[in-house]
Amino acid sequence: MTRMPAGTYDYSKPLQGQMVAPTLCTHAPDADRVMRRHDQRAFAYTAWWFHVFILVRRSNPASIRYIGQTGFIPKGPDTKAKTAQNNVHIKETGWVSNVAGLVCNPHAPGMSSAYATPKKNASALKEWKKFEASGRHCNDLTWSDEKTPSRFYLPSGQPFFTDTRPGTNRFGALMKDTGRGVLHASYIHGDYDLFAVVPADNPGMNIVVSEQHASSPWSHLNRAGKTPAATEEADKTAAQKAEEIPNFRGQKFIDVQNMLNGRMGVNMVLHGSQEKAVNSFDEEVDVFMPNGMDSFSLLTEADLRSFYDTVLRRRKLHNFMAGHASEARQGHFGSWQKVGAANGPGLIQISPRDIVGANFIQIAN
Repeated sequence: MTRMPAGTYDYSKPLQGQMVAPTLCTHAPDADRVMRRHDQRAFAYTAWWFHVFILVRRSNPASIRYIGQTGFIPKGPDTKAKTAQNNVHIKETGWVSNVAGLVCNPHAPGMSSAYATPKKNASALKEWKKFEASGRHCNDLTWSDEKTPSRFYLPSGQPFFTDTRPGTNRFGALMKDTGRGVLHASYIHGDYDLFAVVPADNPGMNIVVSEQHASSPWSHLNRAGKTPAATEEADKTAAQKAEEIPNFRGQKFIDVQNMLNGRMGVNMVLHGSQEKAVNSFDEEVDVFMPNGMDSFSLLTEADLRSFYDTVLRRRKLHNFMAGHASEARQGHFGSWQKVGAANGPGLIQISPRDIVGANFIQIAN
């Protein structure tokens, strides 16, 4: 079978005039390690359908095995706690805890070795501190044995708990009660975090709106692509506002999110893109081009910054969540805000081989 070379999509045809979707022809050399092949095709198709660049932060490879498995759910916007890279030997109990790929409580015994580097461990501790401060973690759950918890239903607004069951082989992993009670709670694996969704017809302008989403124990079930807002802003109680989660998204995000989740069969995209909230290029990302055929990885801060400056026409990042304690966070806003100027389409016909730092190989069919 003859493979189409990278970068040969016919842009003279209208977007939906190309009746047969193109086939993903290139991806990163290790793409299958960080994303299911089925999901790669979903990202490529969605990028082609909506004529956008989609940049995805690289997932924890250990999380991929759990996608769609019974008893495991993707990490939603109501926790930023970190997933572990390693399984852990628990000295206190003498058994191995199989937590690699799952969100963990970094304060549980032995969990310091669950993270691949001291930097990742420090990040896990930092995010856990913020997560606990949100009040969503239930700290008073104890177990007489594996099937006898001290309470079968968690307090309202506290759907999370740490697995400390006697004999559990996932000791220290975070669990979430999705409404059926503690004994039916699910472990939490990594989701797909979008770094950006960039319209190809005008990539230089970065438009964003802020939303306040209601926190719900069942949000991953009923959100249909996005968490439902509780009520009108003026009608919200103080308790509702305290539980709300900030979300930042661009104009095409919801359409892209819904198509991705539908085609993947699992709601793996659960919150807005990172470029709207922070002001850092220090990420490893996979890029899906608007032609629906080319994907590649950018693995250094310099290469991602260069991609923004060249292909995305000097696109700027927002910083609404602030990256440092000394920076003030911007409050909720209900109208579109933008940085950058309209300056025409990005280099949508460029091949990955012409992009600085792009890592890619041809996909064998």
